[in-house]
Amino acid sequence: MQKSKQDSVAVSQKKAAERTNRKGKARSGTREWASDTVNIQLGCENGCRYCYARCMMVKWLKKCTAEQWLNPVINQEKVDKDYPKYKGTVMFPSTHDITPRNISECLCVLDKLLDAGNQVLIVSKPRWSVIPLICESLAQWKKQVTFRFTIGSTDSRVLRFWEPNAPDFQERYACLKYAYHKGYATSVSCEPYLDQWPNHVYAATEECVTDKIWVGMLRDFGNRVVMDGVTPQQEARFVRPLKALQNPLIVKAMYATMKNLPKIMWKDSIRKVISNE
Repeated sequence: MQKSKQDSVAVSQKKAAERTNRKGKARSGTREWASDTVNIQLGCENGCRYCYARCMMVKWLKKCTAEQWLNPVINQEKVDKDYPKYKGTVMFPSTHDITPRNISECLCVLDKLLDAGNQVLIVSKPRWSVIPLICESLAQWKKQVTFRFTIGSTDSRVLRFWEPNAPDFQERYACLKYAYHKGYATSVSCEPYLDQWPNHVYAATEECVTDKIWVGMLRDFGNRVVMDGVTPQQEARFVRPLKALQNPLIVKAMYATMKNLPKIMWKDSIRKVISNE
């Protein structure tokens, strides 16, 4: 048993070591996925209760109010500018989503990034109204594109509570399946996982994933999570169970159960718990 624990920790630490930056620090957050990020607007209409970008812009930097965050404003200068060839993968977007309201501007920027020769990681809670259009529009650059769709649960009731204005599971899965069958590289972000263990998301999406399924925890629960309007029943149904899943013993049990799955990748939030044996 002790050897098994040591082996698990060794694997976790090896993966963390492989993701170090040039200063020798372990990568975390978006840096685990890309060397650079590009965004074109302030705000996001998804209204996710746990959103780090909303917390940063509204609570810490005071760039906008909570109400303004839900009504995004496009930065036209970022749409109009030229983009260089970056040294590593570019993540687009990282602080907002791609929606019918900004699809034209997003496609404009994606065209520029890809035409410059960049490898682009497109991250989204995908909508059927935009993903097929993106797939068709970027077909000539297909080999430079990877989609990473955020799916934190297979239960649309859970998604509706935590991500009230984002698509349900069926719509996200349809988008994943579409991109996969169109020949794009596909992956899933189950960060944060929102109910039970993420093996449900893994099992439901694996067949349409060509790359990896990333799993991560909801971090900084007390500061990030917006509890406005949450009823006692909703707190009992959605909030308290997710808090319970943050227990290190449960996280380690989850890791032990899922660590050998061929497409699993652990975000830094999980690796920190596992390495703290």
